[in-house]
Amino acid sequence: MSKRDDIKNRLTYLLTDYKWFWLAGLVVAALVIHLLVAAFSQKETVLYAMLVDCHADASQNTLETDAVADLGFDPGTQRVQIESSLLFEDTQSGSYAMASLSRFLADIGSGKLDVCGMLEDDFVKYDNAGTWIDLRQVMGPELPADEEKLLVRDGRVIGIYADALPVLRDYGCYDRAYGRGVLGIIHNAPHMENARAYLLFLTGVSG
Repeated sequence: MSKRDDIKNRLTYLLTDYKWFWLAGLVVAALVIHLLVAAFSQKETVLYAMLVDCHADASQNTLETDAVADLGFDPGTQRVQIESSLLFEDTQSGSYAMASLSRFLADIGSGKLDVCGMLEDDFVKYDNAGTWIDLRQVMGPELPADEEKLLVRDGRVIGIYADALPVLRDYGCYDRAYGRGVLGIIHNAPHMENARAYLLFLTGVSG
């Protein structure tokens, strides 16, 4: 047997008898490459807002894209997440409302959520658990001068009424058909400055 035939036989042996090992190796290598590409291409979330019972006319993608552009973030490496599909009220499915509530509580507990809006009764209810920061601490004189536009409790400004946010009105969000909406900043918001800038953006003032 020639040396060439011997090499050929050895290769055939390796490919046939160890084909599952080769296949497993290729699968692992492909998975590693996929995870590395995903890790390097993943955008940093610089703001996370949740608009519960919003019923916006605009899509979630529009809400996010507009915020990225107006707040001056880099769309190539940074993202704004705005969850506008959750419902506490006006839902025929109690399980959906429960899932929305679980998402809200989980994202606060894990320190992910920056800004949240919801109908006034719900907003006040969660203030009893210390959910909202006093907006005077982060916005001060940038708050609307008209106190009727602010939700005040125990001397603290815990929210801004949605009807005082013209950009939000333009999206058709919280049009009072379901009640008066309120937006506030979560007490443990991880991006406090960006949360402030987002509320200013919704008021029509640059952050």
